[in-house]
Amino acid sequence: MGNSDNMPPLAQVLKVGEALPADIYARNGLLLLKKGHYVLNERQRERLVSMGIAHPSGPLPPVDSDLTRIGDFSPFEEVQHATRHLDYLLGTGLSAAGFEQRVRALVSRLTAFTLRAPDGMLAAVLLVPMSKYASAHSIHVAIILAVLAEKLELPAEVRGSLLCAALTMNLSIASLMDSLHHQRGPLSDEQRQQIEAHPLLSSAMLREMGVHDEVWHQLVQTHHEQWNGKGYPYGLNREHIEPLSHLLHLADVTAAKLAPRGYRAALKPNKALAHVFLEADRSFDYRFTALLVKELGIYPPGCFVQLANHEMGVVLQRRSRANEPCVAVLRSNNGSSYNKPQLREANNSQYKILQALDQQQIGVRPQYLADLWKRLRSSAPQVR
Repeated sequence: MGNSDNMPPLAQVLKVGEALPADIYARNGLLLLKKGHYVLNERQRERLVSMGIAHPSGPLPPVDSDLTRIGDFSPFEEVQHATRHLDYLLGTGLSAAGFEQRVRALVSRLTAFTLRAPDGMLAAVLLVPMSKYASAHSIHVAIILAVLAEKLELPAEVRGSLLCAALTMNLSIASLMDSLHHQRGPLSDEQRQQIEAHPLLSSAMLREMGVHDEVWHQLVQTHHEQWNGKGYPYGLNREHIEPLSHLLHLADVTAAKLAPRGYRAALKPNKALAHVFLEADRSFDYRFTALLVKELGIYPPGCFVQLANHEMGVVLQRRSRANEPCVAVLRSNNGSSYNKPQLREANNSQYKILQALDQQQIGVRPQYLADLWKRLRSSAPQVR
């Protein structure tokens, strides 16, 4: 986040004894000083400036419509940036200026970068640590949907409404979701009531902020409806649930299964996807679940694996077969680390994937892997 175009540098804005001309925020989006408040002394002023305060009111930088002109970028950094920005938007309540414009700008960025480097963005879903669950989860759902929507050839307008709904479906309970991420005990009655009401309340908040896209509202209101009629808030039956709402629900459930909780590790990606696939035609549309597994792969990018020759590495790129990705091997069969990753194609019998691994089993910190996807493009050889 940076200063808005109309706001001078913070060192000039923060003056001892003078009222602030605008709200001042920390880089994580937390409001520190409201417009009209005073900086009491020079020490306070210096401390605030040194903390890297920023005013996040400006829109995200636009993405060039010609995706071939996007230079090298880090999918991991992009996902972190998008998550921080969404966390700010979700935390503003009804006070965010230009809320719809900013959500659509974020959707535009996520779509552009996901289409340009889908493997890197999918890897970031698995490997970028979560700081705030609500915003990170919605970003993950939007990335998964961006991949699926491209294959479904959804019109740009419909795809935009779908991804906007993914980012804002939990608008009214973002803070609660962040708390529940670490909660071990059962929900309280109050928490349950908040959760059951959030699809309608989130939609109502969007209307208060000037959003009039009815597809967006419908998706937010119905993203927890289930084929067995036990969803909420309407308890719709299978035949009354719109396919796009069902697709959003599927991506929501999948992203939740792939994410860790504060009190437990994430499911291994192949196990999480298997759980979803086994519910095909019972809880989920078979067409959508088959597409999900085909596009993410049984071992998605960012999944740690062990090969038939006992080397260990991380899935780098998807291939035409869901169980035969390209793997960047990090450790030899005796457990020693390679100086640089070695590429293995899992369609080769000696490099067949034996099993998925936990991060602890391979002993590599995810942030050290970011460079693997920095220059990876969807147009690279052998990538679908």
